[in-house]
Amino acid sequence: MSEKEMPTDAGQRLTRRGVTRLAAAALVATSLGTARLTGVAAQESVDDCQAKIATLRVLTENATFTGQNGARDQAGLLGKLDSASTKLAQGKFADAIQALTQFRDKVATLQTQGKIASSDADALIAGANDAIACIQSQTATA
Repeated sequence: MSEKEMPTDAGQRLTRRGVTRLAAAALVATSLGTARLTGVAAQESVDDCQAKIATLRVLTENATFTGQNGARDQAGLLGKLDSASTKLAQGKFADAIQALTQFRDKVATLQTQGKIASSDADALIAGANDAIACIQSQTATA
């Protein structure tokens, strides 16, 4: 189907973008729940942290930004995620955490300014916090 609306069993209509956003939000919710269930005993690996950043990237790509600089805001956030991923791959955990913290803070600012949908901002902030916690667990054993 194209970008036209797809009917659901409940009678509501969802666009392809809406379905993608719901699936991405489910991924974040699942990863957050898994992290809480496993706790400290089952430490996450660097690959797990990279996966969290990748999920966050998908969420950012599908987020709704408004205003004349919406595309630029989105590109800036994606750049911060790319930086975090690169730093993490290099073993520079503090730098990766800093990039994710800047990402999270920028999302909060955009939310306050009404430049990103509140539901998208909440999911991005939660995802960033989850990725930061994952990386922090790496520094505890490094």
